[in-house]
Amino acid sequence: MWNSRVKVKHCFSVDESLDGVRRDMAAVADALENSPAFHAFDKTPFRNIPEGDEVFKPLDYANKLLDRMYDYADRNRIWIE
Repeated sequence: MWNSRVKVKHCFSVDESLDGVRRDMAAVADALENSPAFHAFDKTPFRNIPEGDEVFKPLDYANKLLDRMYDYADRNRIWIE
């Protein structure tokens, strides 16, 4: 059923600080870059997490990017581990 598998869950920590979120998302980008299944997926935003503000935090931005990643994976039948 799935065309491929990609492991990214090991990239996450519990650090919700700006530096922690940036580090985790860069690790996700690295994992995606090593997967041929994600060759057409834009990983650049994962390396450019903004500081955010009192309404939209870095973690909120990261979660939106992860939503995009999962949507891409679903469309392309990629299992995310």
